[in-house]
Amino acid sequence: MPDWYLRHRVAVIDVGSAEFRRARAEVVPPGYSADVCLRRLVAAGRVRRIGRGLYLVLDPVRETSPIAMASAIFAETLHYVTTDAALAYHGLIDQPVATITVVLARARRPISLGPATALRPVTLDEARIAAADAFETTLDGFRIRVAGREQAVVDALAEPRWMVHADLLPEILAAFSDEEIGRTAAGAMARTTAAAQRLGYLLEEAGKAPPPPLAEVRPVRVVWLRPQSGRRGPYSTRWRVYG
Repeated sequence: MPDWYLRHRVAVIDVGSAEFRRARAEVVPPGYSADVCLRRLVAAGRVRRIGRGLYLVLDPVRETSPIAMASAIFAETLHYVTTDAALAYHGLIDQPVATITVVLARARRPISLGPATALRPVTLDEARIAAADAFETTLDGFRIRVAGREQAVVDALAEPRWMVHADLLPEILAAFSDEEIGRTAAGAMARTTAAAQRLGYLLEEAGKAPPPPLAEVRPVRVVWLRPQSGRRGPYSTRWRVYG
């Protein structure tokens, strides 16, 4: 069964999926329990159980990308990979990504993908997910659904807890074109005023001028750049943001 999954470039066995039923019909002999088969595969080191009915397929030749694993878990669900992992996919950050953030419409528990990687499901309104700038592509042949560059930044601005390497956002924004910054500003302003404030603050750090719609924002409430840090950094009177 693992060879079937690798041949079809699927990183995760989900026993409740249509793909599993297809694989079982093709490779598991009649009368042979799928549970017994999977237990033996775990013992043999060919798959690793990560949750109820979920198993990572272990490739003996090369390691499968955690992004491919994370996206495969939710292959039959509306989702997309965002923030750190998406920005790493786009080549905008090169630090190790220990947390893969996946946006879903319904809450799910975190999942360990291995000793050094965690999958963090986060929730967003289904209509926003459907309208998000995310696309389906492949990574080493595995199907994934990932946020575009600007969408990943907008998510990090609107939900700062979703991004681990948030200190790299000024550097990322410095690499954006004026058109990309304009689209990022539009996306941030459509999400929350706080997201727009954070973007204005970070653009100043990046040495970039805010595009006209963002430049007209006059915030009245104070927000934190990284609420999860629990501390106040430098304060911007223009954007009313504690860095």
